[in-house]
Amino acid sequence: MRIDVLTLFPEMFAGVLESSILKRAAMDVPDPAAPDDPARVRKAVASYHVHNLRNWSGDEKHAKVDSPPYGGGPGMVIQCQPVWDAVEAITEEHAAKPRRILTTPKGQRLTQTLCEELAQEERLMVIAGHYEGLDQRVIDRLREDEDGGGLLEISLGDYVLSGGELPAMTIIDSVVRLLPGALGHADSAHEDSFSEGVDRLLDHPPYTRPPEWEGRDVPEVLLSGDHAKIAAWRKERSRELTRQRRPDLLGLDDGSDAAASPRTDLVTLRDADEADAKDLIAVHAAAFPTDAEAKLVAELLDGYDVLFSIAAECDGRIVGHALLTGMTHEDGGSVRGLVGLAPIAVHPDFQGRGIGKALVREAIRQCKANRVTALFVLGEPGYYGPMGFQPASEQGLTSEFDAGDAFQVIQFRPDRPAPAGRVSYAPAFNNLAH
Repeated sequence: MRIDVLTLFPEMFAGVLESSILKRAAMDVPDPAAPDDPARVRKAVASYHVHNLRNWSGDEKHAKVDSPPYGGGPGMVIQCQPVWDAVEAITEEHAAKPRRILTTPKGQRLTQTLCEELAQEERLMVIAGHYEGLDQRVIDRLREDEDGGGLLEISLGDYVLSGGELPAMTIIDSVVRLLPGALGHADSAHEDSFSEGVDRLLDHPPYTRPPEWEGRDVPEVLLSGDHAKIAAWRKERSRELTRQRRPDLLGLDDGSDAAASPRTDLVTLRDADEADAKDLIAVHAAAFPTDAEAKLVAELLDGYDVLFSIAAECDGRIVGHALLTGMTHEDGGSVRGLVGLAPIAVHPDFQGRGIGKALVREAIRQCKANRVTALFVLGEPGYYGPMGFQPASEQGLTSEFDAGDAFQVIQFRPDRPAPAGRVSYAPAFNNLAH
């Protein structure tokens, strides 16, 4: 992977890019088992190219690239032309088109699933914002430039740093460590917190030598040599730690007593398969006052291209289900990656335990991991809004259902969002629309 960085402070990057895993990823590394065998050298998996934005300044004397904001106020704003010229020039340095990223507090939050998505790219270009940010006009032009790949805006979280350089380094580190060969062990990244190897939860607590330290012992199971028991212990500790510190990852953040419910902790989410069809339909039949949703699920499972089907299971019993199917835009095949979350149901015996929100969050995670453009849902804004959904009407999007603000959307591709217009569910939904 080639990574280009555009910044006002290139000197900040040397220490980070020339140390530890990032340094190793940019080097050819001999196989320890055969250090003299050139055929067994792991080639560099990343290369870094840091560019000074001032090189594209039109001010030959002072190399200025910023100016005071129109309308008054503190700080300085980075001007359009130097950024645009730099991006175009850097893009031409290599044949691969870069995925362009802007670090900004206004962007979508960096997550492990987004890092995994970026790790699939051949090339990244990270633009480190600074001062009061970039002039909005160049941001808009970069976002609208589909031939150049658009623009992905990323934030580390709900706080502000002095500049975008540290977020840029964080993005680079979190992505490069996922490249095959970057880490010493192939499973290291797969089993980190928030990764698939730990069910997107927090990782278990680690222990090493000595077996006893200041009266504190290593858990006996880790010294037993019984790999099945060790795996079970680690999974249990992972869920326990997640429940205590990040209940939102389990869908237990709705302010109810769900976090204290031992039954909820036994619920697991998995991909449903054909053998589950009867049980999935039964959940919808129990959850709704009529059989319309159950019939819809049966028809979708039997005759349509279901994209994702997620089951919530407790003690071997399916107690919840979320179905995701493709949607179409009035512009036809030119708009792709539109998905509808419907129907979704939790068996009445298990409602009020956060399972519904867990299903929604898993649906969102799968959409992100599979680079879906937009996810739509029909439901109560007060329920779905905190999970990232917004009224679709605010973005000029409508459907065959006259649902007002209940028709909501999450846009996953700020650089290439679903355009305004009418979107439609699969034909099987027509019976519900009339």
